[in-house]
Amino acid sequence: MEGCVFLRQLLINNTIFFYEVAILKDGKLEEFIFEEKEKESFLGNIYKGKVENILPGIEAAFINIGLEKNAYLFKDDILTEKFLKEKKLKKKDVDSISKVLKKGEEILVQIVRDPMGEKNISVTTDISLTGKLIALIPKSCEVKISTKIKNHDERKRLIDIGKSIMIDGNGMIMRTYSKDKSIEEIQQEYELLSSIYNKIEQEFSYSYAPKMLYKSDSILDRVFIEYVDPTIDEIFTNNIEDKKKLDNLIKINNVSNEMGNIKVNYTANDDFEFLNIDKQINMLFNRKIELENGGSIFIDVTEAMTVIDVNSGKFVGNINMEETALSLNLSALEEIVRQIKLRNISGIIIIDFIDMKNSESINLLIDSAKNKFKNDKARTNVIEMTKLNLMEITRKKNKENFFNIMTDDCNYCKGGGKISSRVHILLKIEKIINNIKSNTSCEFVTLNVGNILYNKLNQNWLDYINRIEEEYNIKIIIEENNSIFTDEIVVGKMGKIPL
Repeated sequence: MEGCVFLRQLLINNTIFFYEVAILKDGKLEEFIFEEKEKESFLGNIYKGKVENILPGIEAAFINIGLEKNAYLFKDDILTEKFLKEKKLKKKDVDSISKVLKKGEEILVQIVRDPMGEKNISVTTDISLTGKLIALIPKSCEVKISTKIKNHDERKRLIDIGKSIMIDGNGMIMRTYSKDKSIEEIQQEYELLSSIYNKIEQEFSYSYAPKMLYKSDSILDRVFIEYVDPTIDEIFTNNIEDKKKLDNLIKINNVSNEMGNIKVNYTANDDFEFLNIDKQINMLFNRKIELENGGSIFIDVTEAMTVIDVNSGKFVGNINMEETALSLNLSALEEIVRQIKLRNISGIIIIDFIDMKNSESINLLIDSAKNKFKNDKARTNVIEMTKLNLMEITRKKNKENFFNIMTDDCNYCKGGGKISSRVHILLKIEKIINNIKSNTSCEFVTLNVGNILYNKLNQNWLDYINRIEEEYNIKIIIEENNSIFTDEIVVGKMGKIPL
């Protein structure tokens, strides 16, 4: 609402096995980032790779970058505007990947998609280095401006700055946060990123493939770059080292004194539970989401696409049928966009809205969807509505979605159902133990679980349980309870260990 001031909070939960990052706007979950420490993201890493094999049938190549599996390099990720310009080629003239790539060739590549399920890592030759103010685009000789910067004079000013500071033909994209920043601030970051790229080029020339030449930022650095700005009022973290790093990042980047009021708070408490975030995160497992106006949406994730159905439910409206449908669809769209971002749903998304006949209503809904996805950090394309009121959206895949991370296929129903994954179970157990440690002086706790989970914990995951015991100095006893048929974990006896 125009004129309203919202409280925005950023919370970072650093556990034994995981990082959880949440952004709240007036207490409501706005963004959620999750990363397993043992499966650190490869996104943004740069390698000197070697072409192992070329597959003309799917217009792709296997690139050995030194990881367990070779990476995919698709033709479209080779034939970038920069590559075509360097090779003096036109895309229409390259009818096969084998014309521009040879087996055994060594090339510079950057990871653009983490492994997802059965899909391998995907790489590109279109290298970039992202900072807070700019993204360096080597060998492009161009200055581009974020589409979110609308003011014509400001766009011109930034273009002039970019042209004046450009060296070695390394172009740049002025990111949204560069708005109103001085030439000194922009140049400082540009020169830093340029020096990093120069080192990458030098190492490429003198090293053997495969080799990693650049490791992307840690999750804290990425969170700072993408989310910490003057709209954030306060930051909470449960790790003192994370607090020190964030304080330092804010200090280094606070040249214009815009972030001086952001306070980084260290607290040993479980702020995710205290601020009701865990409850909001648990709702991301729900297939059905109730809307405040009585309507609802259903989200079904399949292998090929995600289908979202809008239902009127108890919503009746108080105008004519067309206006009622439009009002419900617009309300549902607000929550749909939020759920897509929180769950990191990607690929093809089909939304079945309540039927509307009026072309003006349909166009208004399409325009609203395009506007709401403008700030999406993943590249999203809203396609026109079909005659059946189905809206198609494509959203770029770069990492596994929340649902796939937190669930596994159920072996007992032939893959038709889902059960909690190792990641989700360990996260729940650590939160239970952390809560007990913070509020009691117990030395042991008994956790009651069903037969399937009991076997998994005792046969496969005991090392993880032992690490939780060591971290919190609490003995964990897992007991089988045949009356529990779900993945529920019930706290049983707890207290002092008898002498």
